[in-house]
Amino acid sequence: MLPDLYFTGGKATWSDPRRLPREGLAQALVDARSRTLAWLAPFGQTRRAWDVPRQYDADPPLWTLGHVAWHAEWWCLRGVRQVDRGGVPVPVASEPSLLDGADEWFDPDRIGPHERWEIALPDVAVVKRYAADVLDGVLRRIALLPDDADLTLYPYRRALLHEDAQGEGVAALLQALGMAPAESAGAAAASAAGHGGTLHFPGGRFTLGWSDADGFAWPDELPPQPTYVPAFEIDMALVSNAQFLEFVEDGGYEHPAWWSSAGRQWLMTQERSAPRYWSRHPESRTWMLERFGTQRTLNPDEAVRHVTLYEAQAWCVWAGRRLPAESEWELAATQNRGLQWGALREWTATPYEPYSGFVAAPSDGAMVGRFGTHQAVRGVSFASPARLRHVRARWARLPEDDLSFIGFRTCAM
Repeated sequence: MLPDLYFTGGKATWSDPRRLPREGLAQALVDARSRTLAWLAPFGQTRRAWDVPRQYDADPPLWTLGHVAWHAEWWCLRGVRQVDRGGVPVPVASEPSLLDGADEWFDPDRIGPHERWEIALPDVAVVKRYAADVLDGVLRRIALLPDDADLTLYPYRRALLHEDAQGEGVAALLQALGMAPAESAGAAAASAAGHGGTLHFPGGRFTLGWSDADGFAWPDELPPQPTYVPAFEIDMALVSNAQFLEFVEDGGYEHPAWWSSAGRQWLMTQERSAPRYWSRHPESRTWMLERFGTQRTLNPDEAVRHVTLYEAQAWCVWAGRRLPAESEWELAATQNRGLQWGALREWTATPYEPYSGFVAAPSDGAMVGRFGTHQAVRGVSFASPARLRHVRARWARLPEDDLSFIGFRTCAM
């Protein structure tokens, strides 16, 4: 049985992960794989430990590892080109995968979220070896690249940031399964709400999205959008457990008037009187919460997390507040006047839609599939590497998602 493969890179550092040169990319890809394997370490070496109970809003751990490898191989090693089929451009690989069957197992456009829990995957050692071989191939390919131009490095930067994002999904799965992460994963136990207070922004003209002439940008950050943002007031910090507890103890889950119509429909399918992972101690009636399988007394100063969009919206109605629009959040984070972010991902009031002028490439199918069905989310969480922290970065989550490490802040009405 193959051991978990941990790698160490060089010691040089670069301040901007979206402009990493070849050497920096190589180091970062090694670091990303080490993080991925660290998050996956609790599943051990035997196949039985990887066959975990199905979670409706997560991917299986072995599929995630295979998908991370497949995605990097697809973008960096297989010479993908666009082929016209009936007037529709389709991405086609010029080279076969290093693992026979990988396209059928790990391509998210071929196998949906439900099927990922049902297919028979290769043995754990086979998938780990595939992931190691792909990383080795990518590192060798980077060493032979002719230059550090953005176009040259685009697929490698995209593969890096994609793998970084997948690790947080594994961390959320561990939380759902009540499993403790390995110490090497570096998971923070708490997400402090920070100091209270609000920030006032006079508003004005603002460019939403990626407007730099160089560096890496995700397709959904383009093209830049000249935007007018009216004056607004926004919380410096995320809503805390103490603040949300007031809503809970005021019967927040029992008053339909505080919930949207979609929120009421979601609530009818749940047996909820508090956020996911909250419970009452059977004897003391103290509020408890579960963190990676351990029951803890509710920390009032910690930012509330694992709440759906519906719960965040209901709290806002109850409190006479509102969620920030994407443009408000990005303006506040860009101006860097004290907005405390990075502990959790954050709901916004904006549906996840393409920016005006967005042009999808055939390889952007997964992204395009989220337009109109998901909500725009901003920020990163404690489970994310610092590389993912960027004020322009957009994320998409289903409104009912409470598996993710996600909270919210509010604005004045």
